[in-house]
This record gives sequence, structure tokens and C-alpha cells, in this order.
Amino acid sequence: MAKKETADKKEWSHLDDAILITAHLKGNSEAFEVLFKKHSGNVAKLAYSIVKDASLVEDIVQDVFLLIHRYLPKFRGQASFKTWVYRITVNEAVRQANKAKRWVSIADRDIEEVVPPPTLMIFNHGPSPERVLLEGEQRRIVHHSLAALKPHHRAILSLYYLEDLPIAQIAEILEIPEGSVKSRLFYARASLKKLLDPIVGGDRSEQDKASHGL
Repeated sequence: MAKKETADKKEWSHLDDAILITAHLKGNSEAFEVLFKKHSGNVAKLAYSIVKDASLVEDIVQDVFLLIHRYLPKFRGQASFKTWVYRITVNEAVRQANKAKRWVSIADRDIEEVVPPPTLMIFNHGPSPERVLLEGEQRRIVHHSLAALKPHHRAILSLYYLEDLPIAQIAEILEIPEGSVKSRLFYARASLKKLLDPIVGGDRSEQDKASHGL
């Protein structure tokens, strides 16, 4: 009997979220456990990218799924379940980050010893961002720079670059117009570029000087 239950649960992990939600609402406790296992990793990753404090992530994940459990009967499916989960995660992570005042300056704190994503973005002088692979001290400085941004700027950059979500889906998650998403991205990029100028601006400035015979 136990083997059959284990097999059933393993098969459930491949089911659509809508089927698991229906099973949960009909009283099957295992369905919500499968939903948690499917989405908790992404929730933790997104939460960390916003709060930049590993000690807060576990609590945020727990709070997010408590909210999901509480409000799941009211979920009507206007957006996908993943979009809805991301919306709750962003709101909770930003709330926690604001409460803890996590956007202190780079000089005021050290980043938690968590390995940042290997690909981070820097910006050239043109209108579009470029992705580069940063290693060593540069990577650490970029990680510090991301942590120095305000939480809502970290959220928009995380959704767009780390989660690779389209503008339309980010608008759904944040419940704002697509134009507002683009505006927030612009200001978040500008803030990050200002912090990153010491990394990429110095070398470029030297090259510019050389090209002008300075």
C-alpha cells in the first residue's frame, strides 16, 4: 500500500497545476505538497534575488505558501498559477525587504555568503543591456550593486533578466500596465548602471581617452 502511495505521488508531480489545485480543494492533502515541491525552488530563488539576505528566504517561502494555501480557494485562474505565485512572492519579498531596510549602501554591509547567479548584466552606453560573465572581484561588486538597489528595482530586474519573463507577464505579476513595467525597468537599469560604472566605466573611459589622444 505504501509503495502504491509513493508511486501515485511521483506521478502527481507531472500533473498540471490546475489538476493539483482541484485535487487540493477537494480535500487531498498530498496535492498541495506536490504544488509546494514544484514551485518552492523558484519562490526561494526569486525571494533571494529581491531581499539579498539568505536568512530571510526560508521565512518568505513559508509565508508565501501559507498565503497560497489560504487564498487558493479564491484563485480563479485569470492568470496562470505560476504568475499568481510570483505575484505573491514579489509582494511578500518586497514587503520584507522594505521592513528590514535592506537597500543600505554597498559600504555599509557584506552580502550573505550565497553564490550569485553566474550571469549578471552590465550596461553599455547604448540603449540596450548586454549580458556578460563576470568572475572574481567584479562578480562580487556586481552582486553588491544589485543588493544596493531598492527592492522594487531588484524585483523588476530579477523578473526580466533572471526569470527571463516577457513584459506582458511581468505586468500581470505586478498588476501594473506594460508601460509602467518598461518605465520601472528603465529606472532600475539606470540605478544599476550608476553603481556599475566603477566596474565597466573605468576601462571604457581609459579607452575613450586613448582614442581621443588624451
